Amino acid sequence: MNNFKIIFKTIFFLLVVSYMPLRAQESMEVRLSAVENTVSRLPRISPNLNLRYRYDETHVANGTDAHGFDVRRARLDIRGNVTKTLEYRMHLEFANSPRALDANINWKIRPNLALMAGQYKIPFSLENPYNPNALEMIENSLVITHLVNYSAEWNLGPQANGRDVGISLNGSFLQRDGFSLINYYFGVFNGSGINTTDNNKAKDFSGILSINPIKELTLGLSHYNGKTGSGNETFQRVRNGFGVKYDNNRLLVRSEYITGKTWNPTNMRYFNSEGAYAVGAYYVVPKIQILARYDYFKSNIDNDNSQQLHYTTGLNFFPVNHVRLQFNYTRRTQNDDNYINNNLLVTQLWIRF
Repeated sequence: MNNFKIIFKTIFFLLVVSYMPLRAQESMEVRLSAVENTVSRLPRISPNLNLRYRYDETHVANGTDAHGFDVRRARLDIRGNVTKTLEYRMHLEFANSPRALDANINWKIRPNLALMAGQYKIPFSLENPYNPNALEMIENSLVITHLVNYSAEWNLGPQANGRDVGISLNGSFLQRDGFSLINYYFGVFNGSGINTTDNNKAKDFSGILSINPIKELTLGLSHYNGKTGSGNETFQRVRNGFGVKYDNNRLLVRSEYITGKTWNPTNMRYFNSEGAYAVGAYYVVPKIQILARYDYFKSNIDNDNSQQLHYTTGLNFFPVNHVRLQFNYTRRTQNDDNYINNNLLVTQLWIRF
């Protein structure tokens, strides 16, 4: 009997001794999990800077100084997660006129459905959603600049960098290996640009539907329909676009055709505009990318003098991670007897800290 007690106590002691490290390990795993959960909710802060040198022959010919250095962008991008399904973003610009660019939340309701609200780039065209530091060229194409809320020309609103305030639904269907066959992004916006309230009762619709037959190929169909003007005096503003993109991470080819109908308060009439671009980019080696783009824009299709053609070549150099040095040369022409064909040279350095 005594021997039995000794054996029982020995077994019990060994069980206790072996259980203690397991409990300690479980406690450590719980603490590590809590730390990881806390860290995952901390905001991710990404400062980035664009330094530019620009030589604009048009301004020089007009007697104004257009060659020199400037700080093109000085931005702070703050992103984070409140929960696993609720994201937020604050994107601030400090160069020239400090302002908020993006301020929004994105709620991932289901795998194929998300709700975004706040201020952000409107879902129109294949090019507009690009971050400028991901865009292959230094400047947007002509038709994007004139018809997608980058310019105040033709009563497009304030210079909003393609952004507006509103609410939208986005998602994808028919998942394949690493991509989706169908992607959608539709929203309702003020139509007045960034950091401002709506100046009329109407709301603008903007959306894009894209199809990916294969992973590298995207076909996009865009539509925008809204109102300009204030109070009860509003005028229709419509944009339609079709685009195609092929990108296999070494070769990029993208082209879009966009039309626009806009009220011009100066002439008290509607103008129909159209434009297109075709851009190609190719990595000759992993750190060097060569570029070429053809730009066409006609602000008034009934006036041949309004036709602009830009031909751009360029090179991107990536010496180290988060650094890009860009070189663009553009030959600019226009079907206007009073317009002098000219050249534009731009060099830009991008750094993300």
